[in-house]
Amino acid sequence: MKTAIVITLWVVAIWRLPAAVRIPRQRPLWAAFASIALACSIGIPPVQRLLFEPIGVNNLATLCKHGLGIGGSSAVLLFVITMARPDGVDAWKRRLLCAAAGGTVLLTTFFFLTPRPYEVDNFFEANLGNLYGTLYCLVFLGYLTAAMSVSSRLFWSYARRAAGAPLRAGLALLGAGTAFGALYTTWRTAHMLTRLAGGEFPAGDATTQLVADLLEFTGIALILLGNTVPALGVQWRSLTHRRALRRVEPLWAALIEAVPGVVLTEPTGRGPRLRLHRRLIEIWDAVLVLRAYAPAELIAAARAEAHATALAAGEGDGVREAFAEAFWLRVARQDCLSGADHHGPPPDGEPHRNDTDTDTDTGAGAGAGAEADVDFDFDAEVRKVVALATAYADPRTARFAATRDTELPV
Repeated sequence: MKTAIVITLWVVAIWRLPAAVRIPRQRPLWAAFASIALACSIGIPPVQRLLFEPIGVNNLATLCKHGLGIGGSSAVLLFVITMARPDGVDAWKRRLLCAAAGGTVLLTTFFFLTPRPYEVDNFFEANLGNLYGTLYCLVFLGYLTAAMSVSSRLFWSYARRAAGAPLRAGLALLGAGTAFGALYTTWRTAHMLTRLAGGEFPAGDATTQLVADLLEFTGIALILLGNTVPALGVQWRSLTHRRALRRVEPLWAALIEAVPGVVLTEPTGRGPRLRLHRRLIEIWDAVLVLRAYAPAELIAAARAEAHATALAAGEGDGVREAFAEAFWLRVARQDCLSGADHHGPPPDGEPHRNDTDTDTDTGAGAGAGAEADVDFDFDAEVRKVVALATAYADPRTARFAATRDTELPV
């Protein structure tokens, strides 16, 4: 199980590396995973023998592993502070650096004061009741308890106001993972202090070790899962936007044939959300222009026919509204292509959708990042245009256009 966790940690660290290079706020999370992965790797006996036996210092691997643990927990805390309290990042970075440096100095001091006549597999168990060994363990455990407790509180606090269900779920899982980390260190601390005082821990040493391992592995697993969920959410949104883009493309092509001037020339980038947003802008601008080719009687006829169509098919208000717009839009498009006179400017209050496209695609680390919609409900807008595109392509729309003595679009 431990080997599987180490492999998973390295996979996540390598996966996170490109995002960490591109996005500064993702670097603390990458550093956390890299530190934890390296610390767990050092704990594997063949790796430990290869790296540390030639040096000849007993349990030096333990000191390195715990030093990396301090660094990793500091990085986790810095990451959540970067998200939840961005204004105070610089001040917190200095504090965490000083705290980590101080903790490492204390850890190293107590390590060399602790008698270490031979290499041991479990430094905690080997130093039960030993003063300096216990102090060493308490420095490490105390630092992790504080860092993990604060991280949990900030993760859960930020999860309540984060945009998007996958991001909220990911942050909640990260908070749960760091909470289990705090439980692990608290459990270890209680055991060490009880044995230092000469008492017997109620659970017994063997059970205590089993519970500690369970808490530690559960915390790491939840942190890995919390890191993955937002990234999967980003991929799912990207897939959804690509699918929506394909569905609205025929409507867009039909409309810009009649109104080519609405096509925007600025580059959109490769992100599907940006390209979809651009299509929405151009479709609604084309609708706005073509509204001038739709007299009041055509709008009324389209609404009446859409009502009858939706009623006959047992469809809801959303479908009825989409058909009402698609009916007159198809007729107006053909009138525009045939050179018919338009019927004046669009009525007052018609929404103009040519917004500045400021949205950015979120990568896999956004998770660890957030969605930043512009000044309208993007998902609702997508659903509305997809419904319009579906209604526009429906044979019933073509039949309505034919009854208006209009040449059907090719």
